[in-house]
Amino acid sequence: MITTVMIMVVILIVPRVEAELARRAGANRLIYGRRKTGKTYIVRNFLRPDVYAMVKRGGGVNMEGAPLPSVDSYQQFMDLLRSLLKDGKTVAVDEFQRLPQDFLDAVQALDPQGNLILTGSSLRIVKDIISPRSPILGLFAEVRVSLINPVEIFNSLAKETDPVTAFALSPYLRDPWAIQYFKGAQTSVTDILALSREAIRALVGEVFLEEERTLTMVYEGILRSLAIGKWRLGEVADLLYSRRLIDRPGQNLIRPYFNSMEEMDLVLRVPVFGKNDHRYLIKSPLMELGFRLDERYNFFQQQIPGARLLEVFQQSMPFHIERFCGELFAHVYGGVYEYFYSRDFDIDFIVTAGGKVLASGEVKWTSSPGPGDVDAFLQRTRHLPGDKIFFSRRPVGDGRVIALSPSNIAGWIKKRSRRSGRPAGQNGLPRRSKPESPV
Repeated sequence: MITTVMIMVVILIVPRVEAELARRAGANRLIYGRRKTGKTYIVRNFLRPDVYAMVKRGGGVNMEGAPLPSVDSYQQFMDLLRSLLKDGKTVAVDEFQRLPQDFLDAVQALDPQGNLILTGSSLRIVKDIISPRSPILGLFAEVRVSLINPVEIFNSLAKETDPVTAFALSPYLRDPWAIQYFKGAQTSVTDILALSREAIRALVGEVFLEEERTLTMVYEGILRSLAIGKWRLGEVADLLYSRRLIDRPGQNLIRPYFNSMEEMDLVLRVPVFGKNDHRYLIKSPLMELGFRLDERYNFFQQQIPGARLLEVFQQSMPFHIERFCGELFAHVYGGVYEYFYSRDFDIDFIVTAGGKVLASGEVKWTSSPGPGDVDAFLQRTRHLPGDKIFFSRRPVGDGRVIALSPSNIAGWIKKRSRRSGRPAGQNGLPRRSKPESPV
């Protein structure tokens, strides 16, 4: 008896707006962001430099397209780089922050006939490039790479599977490293979690390693607090104090930690509409799920049953869909995603620009909405100007709102983009570093 095993391989290619911006940026480019956000993929598959150089952590440089496959001497690397640029080559130096500190001083003297692409995972060192004291200030166009644009990930997934499945997977596959687990309609977020148990925590550790920090208990405690829904600074400080991670409770004590984690692209700060406050979230929904599972079931230390994975995922998924909608519509409108809450009710998302409300929205994902749901949404948002968006698995038949669903949102985005005259989520060319104003 012969058993046939069919293995389905789906290769998902996601166009990145950052790649297009980097292509249009001109000569020298700085592409930066935390680990595993797709910087190397963008450079190698979209920019296609003549020479690609990867700087190793332990020293030395591996090279492709160069006369030598690798060099161990920094001086030898610099001599080779000068020669390549003098010949008009485009050279990409990946993880440049691992090179000696005088590298940036040497860059300003390199031959301008070639093009230099630098990629870096250390946001602290990258900031040195755009500081007023940087020796190469103004020489590089800057492109920051983070999670995949919401519109781009949904459009890419919708080409490979049905719209509802594509939308349900989109919040989690915005992490570029998770795309390897995509198997069409058979993709399971719980399978991704089970297969990447070690990777999720290791990824956080790599971020701190590149920042030349240790993953202290305070930083990890903050991630754990956000994962279980405690996001106000006071709540987080109280939890850390109760776990003896800080000496005393207090917002001012932990605020610098939040600022650092936002800078390192681990934390997302969402303005709270109408208040001088912010809601802090773990930027990656997959990372948030991992830490929530560890808080409940010691996920990072042991295999846990699939039923428990599913339980936590199903509890978390509705908010992840709401948040994804907020970020998606902020991209579409070219505005800012804001959160609204009060003692009496919440509004799932508000999009603003320059203090003006452009849109507000309701998301109904786990239940079938009816006219009463639209009535309640319009009542809650009666004080808000702008578009009223009602998003659900199937569009509601109500002309009082912009009724959207996974099946019709792509067409609506295209129409709106044509009216606005720019692709959704694209904010123009990357900015070029320049001296800060003395004013």
